Amino acid sequence: YVTGAGWRKLDDTNDDACTNLLVLAAQAKSQGAEVKVREELRGDRWYITEIYDLSPSQQPVAQEISFQVAECLFGWTAAFVQQGTNITARIQLNADSDVSATLLVEVKNRWKRGIEDKWSFRFGCGACALTFQVAWTTSNPHLQVRVKKGGGRSNLGLWHTDDSGDVASHEFGHLLGHPDEYAEDNICPNRSPKNTGTVMDDNTEVVQRLCTPFCDRLGQSTFQV
Repeated sequence: YVTGAGWRKLDDTNDDACTNLLVLAAQAKSQGAEVKVREELRGDRWYITEIYDLSPSQQPVAQEISFQVAECLFGWTAAFVQQGTNITARIQLNADSDVSATLLVEVKNRWKRGIEDKWSFRFGCGACALTFQVAWTTSNPHLQVRVKKGGGRSNLGLWHTDDSGDVASHEFGHLLGHPDEYAEDNICPNRSPKNTGTVMDDNTEVVQRLCTPFCDRLGQSTFQV
């Protein structure tokens, strides 16, 4: 993917050429490097025939983001670090006394995997995919969560050990600044949008509009990975 040009095929006239270009492209991506490319139009398709002058770009500045969110009777603080297209949230889990250390480790792994798999590499900004990370911490958290043993209805500040990674992904969405999107007739009868079939509705899909604010913050457009 070339910024300003879009997707390009690598020269495939022979296996060695394609492999070498793929290695250079992977190196540039891993280093966040800026490169020069030479292209050739064949029929109606552009091919990259050369990649050169890899210049590692400067690491984006990490920004602490925090803002208030209000919906119906609810209100909370969205908070995270955004460093380019990487978003990290520091979460402190405060387990009840009957939650064993072994169980806490298991739920940490389940929730981290569920959150990061759900949100990361779905959409991107410019030429880079958005990635989301959870950093469990005991100091300076963006969010403190009580961990209660068993099942029950969870919310941003209370998670249950039976919660799946999908449930944790929904609560993580609140920390990113997104309100609920499921129907709540008694408390939020005028909620909009609702019944959207997204992670903020039924804990399922991350959609483009949920990722667009992170690209907007960078002044870049959002694309689907």
